[in-house]
Amino acid sequence: MTVTLRTLRSARAALSALLAVCAVPAFAWSGHALDTWAALKDVPELARAAPVRVEPLDAFLASQAAALEQVLDSEEAWARAHVPAYPPRPDALRFVAAGAQTPEELRRRFVAAIRIAPDARLALFLKRVSPEDGEGRPALARSRVSTLADDEGEDAGGESPFVALCEGERVPPLAVVATASDEPDYGLDIGVWEDNGTAYGRVYGFGKQPFGNPALTFGSQAPFHMGFYYESPIVYAAAGFLKRTYPEYRIHLYRTLALHALRTGHDYWGWRFAGWAMHYVQDLTQPYHARVLPGVSTLRMLWINALDIAGWSQAKKRAVTLVSNRHLALENFQRTAAVAEHRDPANDGRLLRALGGGDPGEPSAANGGGASVAPPGFGENDPREIVARRAAQAADALDSAVAAALPPRYVSDPDFEFSIDARGVDLEVRLRETAPAAREAMIRALVPSMREFGTYTREFARTMLATGSAQRP
Repeated sequence: MTVTLRTLRSARAALSALLAVCAVPAFAWSGHALDTWAALKDVPELARAAPVRVEPLDAFLASQAAALEQVLDSEEAWARAHVPAYPPRPDALRFVAAGAQTPEELRRRFVAAIRIAPDARLALFLKRVSPEDGEGRPALARSRVSTLADDEGEDAGGESPFVALCEGERVPPLAVVATASDEPDYGLDIGVWEDNGTAYGRVYGFGKQPFGNPALTFGSQAPFHMGFYYESPIVYAAAGFLKRTYPEYRIHLYRTLALHALRTGHDYWGWRFAGWAMHYVQDLTQPYHARVLPGVSTLRMLWINALDIAGWSQAKKRAVTLVSNRHLALENFQRTAAVAEHRDPANDGRLLRALGGGDPGEPSAANGGGASVAPPGFGENDPREIVARRAAQAADALDSAVAAALPPRYVSDPDFEFSIDARGVDLEVRLRETAPAAREAMIRALVPSMREFGTYTREFARTMLATGSAQRP
């Protein structure tokens, strides 16, 4: 019995070690702003919405400080009751307006209460998607909007994709929400765990980073952007830390703030907070963010770890590397393919049409064919029960498509590290020039996920429009 128990514990520890490092890529769909714009540009309720007046966060907080105490108290109570394995916000971080003598102090208290990185820029800006976004506005360096380096190559050629907004000017809500849907990838969730080496991480109460490498800056945001809700019971038994994923917490928090802002006439921050919430919903449509090891069965995981226990670690390293490479290669192709469709109308435009709700006859890996069916409105349980579930169901098929269509060096070579060795690679261009059939296969594989992205983005936006308008005094 002692030997058996020791063996089981060893197997559990090895499987836990495998899963802890496998979910390292922290970014899901790259370029949320363009994809959100494509999903929402034809929503008539949003197109008819009046331009919103730009205001700094400090002005919103000064106006709503007293009310936000109750809003955030209620939100904390909701999270404690509804989010499994939720790490309660320490009482010392409760938002209190009294005694805040300066706008900076009020902002500090708000940032601490919602537990985002204190150095988050929170500037007034737009990310250029349509030509009118940049008209008459000064360019803004990436460092003014993000604490992270440019991982998308957006600033190639010295042209920043960002422009500055001025307090008081009016901008379309579509531009605000599209820009904001990219913003959680600009550093909001960085360094918040107690083992990330930051002063705020030690007091925020999230505990130690549940998976990934805490020494990798961008990796610390992963548990907020992934939702592993549909693994097998044996996986959870071996790696209970996988339950510590918190996109639901972020979605509900930012949705609550958005509705409060819209209800009280602060429409700019209403749509900006809504964009933040959308980001995490959209991340859950990414199959590599809804399954730990797509394409790897539970039995195979156990076999890999049995080999690792016996001293043969190559199988574990191979599995981790291949899943990470496929994840990153998929996003590399998707991002540049969407940008190419947007810049050149001569392209067939299937990804953008799928984002906008077109091409309903394309087969769906998630549901066996046809367009995705969204619920009426967007409920608080939908991120887990619908969005992530469908992405998890699609994960194995998408992984197989990526492995079959993309060059083997990038997705099937365990000695190749995509994040290091593929810098500057544009897989969409490479396939368009050298392997058009493979490019076609990738587009077809991506259409269902892009349709999911667009469907839930629209349902979320329509719920915000209906609920926010109904709640105005």
